Amino acid sequence: MASCFALSRQSLLLLSKRGLVGACTAKPYRRAIHASSIVSKKKTPKTIEIEDLFSEDAEPDLLSSSDTTATHATAPTPASKTPKAPPVPSKHLDPATRHTRFEELYQSVLPHLNPSVVERRKLPPMKYAVWTHLVDLAQNEEELKRVVELVPLWKDVNRRQKNKGGLEEQWGESVVRRTETLSCPKLALAMFSNHAKYQIPMSLPAARHLLHALHKQYPLEDVMTAAALYRVYDLTPVAEDLVSLGLVCRALVGRIDLSQTPRPTPKPQSSSQAAVDIPTRKRGTLSASKQVFEALVQSLRELISSTEPSLYSVSPHARTRALTPSFADRQKRAGMGLPALEKEKTWLKWCLKKIEGNLRKSEGSEGVRWLAQWRQAAGHVKLKANPSVA
Repeated sequence: MASCFALSRQSLLLLSKRGLVGACTAKPYRRAIHASSIVSKKKTPKTIEIEDLFSEDAEPDLLSSSDTTATHATAPTPASKTPKAPPVPSKHLDPATRHTRFEELYQSVLPHLNPSVVERRKLPPMKYAVWTHLVDLAQNEEELKRVVELVPLWKDVNRRQKNKGGLEEQWGESVVRRTETLSCPKLALAMFSNHAKYQIPMSLPAARHLLHALHKQYPLEDVMTAAALYRVYDLTPVAEDLVSLGLVCRALVGRIDLSQTPRPTPKPQSSSQAAVDIPTRKRGTLSASKQVFEALVQSLRELISSTEPSLYSVSPHARTRALTPSFADRQKRAGMGLPALEKEKTWLKWCLKKIEGNLRKSEGSEGVRWLAQWRQAAGHVKLKANPSVA
């Protein structure tokens, strides 16, 4: 019995030694990564075609390079995880390439505007993303105007559909942003001012953005026209929306001088002698603008007194200020009277600074204490530290 136990013990020791030696001398397994099928697929870039926007396949990205698109298109997606959203399109294309893609896409849209239903049925379906790509690819006012002028034709051929071909608030916002980038916001103003022709609904974030694009360098009449659109599109009144009210007041501040009253126009001594120091605006227009400004400032004071300053504190991080929430989130925030975008807080910050400086000239420090205190609470004003007295 003892001999059997000793034999089995020796066998176990021998097996354990062999296993240990085998584990130490075995060659490690090396995976040939570059020979895998996934990497092989990545090595074959996919060419983006304009026709992909007129098919049932997944929507490509016309504004990104072919290599970037191919990498994201062929990357494996685990079955247990939710697929990620497509990457943000790259807009760093040279002008010639952008123009070529714009013309190709523009010409591809024209057959879909054929009044003949029979001819349109022969074409592959067109995705609504085409309109967004056209807006993004436009490099000047002329190209963007060509896109906008296609909208009535598109609405007409889709008039029997429930949504008349789409192009809702989100597309309207993209047009406003692009017109500001291309320094032609009056094009967006003309589009929204003629709803019977273009039938593009206007959202509150788009209305705010349009006011921002117009409030400094464009005539006061354009600013007031944009403000009047709030009622046309059944938006929150300007007097009840802090961002919009600040932009309109800032526009008026830049065109009137509250420290002086308008003077009558003096008559020149002779027809050849030009009048000196004549106001550029008529007295009636200046007085009306001043009255409107005073009424809006009163609304601003009431609105600020009921608004929490921390809601409009500007983030110190540039990345946070550049964030763009989803369309649904923007609409929700705007509907609650809050900034839809972080940059709207920056707009309000500089508008209130200009308004306070103008009011201080006519009403003094005590007259603008209500505005100065709110701006300090919102972090719009950096308080200077008082030096300690020894």
